[in-house]
Amino acid sequence: MKPTWQKQIFTFSIFIVLLAQLNVDIFASNFRVSLGIVLLPILIFLYQKIPVLPITALAGCGVFLSRVFINSLRTGFSVQSFGDFFPELIFYLIYGGLLFLYFRSREYKLPHKHCYIALFFMDYLANLSELLCRLGLGALSVSLQVNILLVALLRTVILWAVITGLSQYRFLLISTEHANRYQRLILLISKLNSEIIWMHKNTALIEDAMAKSYQLFSRMQEHHVDSELSQSALTVAKDIHEVKKEYLMILRGISEALELNLHDGEMSLSDILTVLQNSLTMLAEEKGKKLELNIQLENNFKTDKHYFLLSVFRNLFTNAVEASESGTIVLTFTETECGEERQFDITDNGPGIPAENLPHIFKPGFSTKINFTTGEISRGLGLNQVEDVVKNQLQGSISVDSRPGCTTFSIRVPKRQLEVTEI
Repeated sequence: MKPTWQKQIFTFSIFIVLLAQLNVDIFASNFRVSLGIVLLPILIFLYQKIPVLPITALAGCGVFLSRVFINSLRTGFSVQSFGDFFPELIFYLIYGGLLFLYFRSREYKLPHKHCYIALFFMDYLANLSELLCRLGLGALSVSLQVNILLVALLRTVILWAVITGLSQYRFLLISTEHANRYQRLILLISKLNSEIIWMHKNTALIEDAMAKSYQLFSRMQEHHVDSELSQSALTVAKDIHEVKKEYLMILRGISEALELNLHDGEMSLSDILTVLQNSLTMLAEEKGKKLELNIQLENNFKTDKHYFLLSVFRNLFTNAVEASESGTIVLTFTETECGEERQFDITDNGPGIPAENLPHIFKPGFSTKINFTTGEISRGLGLNQVEDVVKNQLQGSISVDSRPGCTTFSIRVPKRQLEVTEI
């Protein structure tokens, strides 16, 4: 046997023996009813293929010896006590054998609609075997048969309740994990979407650089500049052309993959904000801060532009978290209806944006973020991407008002660009 099985046999047997100490002595002399044996089907549910026969054999011996030992402490040691409690070992061996034969043929699958009926009869037959060892044919009296049937029914109901509870708990854990994975996937796609938008803009820059390199080569040829220098300009143009081809192939592949997601399904505004809130809470905790997000929605509309909105809101929220100098970050998100437009106001309690910087914050490359330890400066593309998405993808507008302790970004987007028409 593998060491892991040996550990399972010993550990599970000990648990059964301990649980068997919770018992009542009824019906017949030394006939004890406990919940120890109920643990075995529960272990099958949790671990499926377990060594049933060795566990029940060891547990049965353990329960038998523990009964003898406890009885000796109470009344003194007697050889007779071995005979009094030996039938309980028979109970465990019969129950374990029946359980093994039943679940081995069903690949240890539990629960299903017939298994509780089978467990009921296993319990009854194991009890009947123990009583026959104790009382002989006297165990077949009507009163004892009714009693052991009731015991079997009670333990089966307890077993059903425990396994049903565990099933619901397992389902809840799986559902929670799937929800977390889905949220992480949505955030990943929104981040990729932001980068793709910027990459699309860069294609024009690559094309322009290639054209200028080739124009430089042509002019150098016209003016009979050193051929080695002119060839260098031509080589640069060729290299940029190769880079452009590879860049466009990568861009096309990612864009096609995102295109499937961008038009796949829809989300409500409250769901979008829930995804962002979970992500931002973790970001704030990583920075040793606490996030308070207040959400005020006039209309919880559904949209198929959820990835665009995720990109915009994520950038603005993240900037607020990173800019905050206090331990508690208070963010307020407000959605209102303004005629044919939706307005989104995002307000934070951060230090504010200096007045001299306000005209430049949407320009590419502008940034006030610098890591004084590494010397690394932010590339300053976040707010430029936000403006690009709002204006070019959503045909909206964005503005900002800032003073120390209160910065508000206001975004207006036509409703026709956002809302999904209910059919």
